[in-house]
Amino acid sequence: MKQLIELMNTPGAVLAWPQIALNLGVTLMLALVLFFAYRMTYSGVAYSRSFNVSIVMTAMVTAIVMMVIGNNLALSLGMVGALSIVRFRAAVKEPKDISYLFWGLAIGLSAGTGAYGIAIVGTLAMTFVVLAFHVTARDHGASYLLVVKGEAFSTDAVARLVKSATRRQRLKMQNTSLDAVECVFEVKIRPASEADIVKSLREIEGVRIVNLVSYHGEIGG
Repeated sequence: MKQLIELMNTPGAVLAWPQIALNLGVTLMLALVLFFAYRMTYSGVAYSRSFNVSIVMTAMVTAIVMMVIGNNLALSLGMVGALSIVRFRAAVKEPKDISYLFWGLAIGLSAGTGAYGIAIVGTLAMTFVVLAFHVTARDHGASYLLVVKGEAFSTDAVARLVKSATRRQRLKMQNTSLDAVECVFEVKIRPASEADIVKSLREIEGVRIVNLVSYHGEIGG
């Protein structure tokens, strides 16, 4: 118990100004790599620059906090208590955005404690992974919801055309009434072929409306 009290009363590590500047400089450099990686690989509906900037700020603030805490147990416990009462209300639109937030935290934690090797190698590895997944997903085409409406058209003909013109497809819904038919497909379309598939579907007898809606969910195969 006595040793614990002495440890809690030990002042935090005092860093020299060059060390502080180096920690913040490395953090900023790596956070900017994260910034551009996020902007290049974003695939959501509306890119948010403010969210991207907030990730950089999160990395910087985390580095500052780690330098303040140092080896001081009392400060670390106090910081945990202070952060526990903060309630974050910002909604994360894309699940992948949570990973970028943790990436920013990891940069701040490692660079703020002087573990530059871990910070640099980890950032380079993460950048390679996200770029590789982004290029692979782009090559496989974009995801869409294809909605076909009409008056008693042949659903088999529509299904055959969709299968031949898309990389992947899955029938999500089919509504049939006395005078109308509606089919909804989840598809991955080859690059620059959106207009062709819409034109071909409209040429099928009975088809009146063809809607192609951008979709960012998961697609089964």
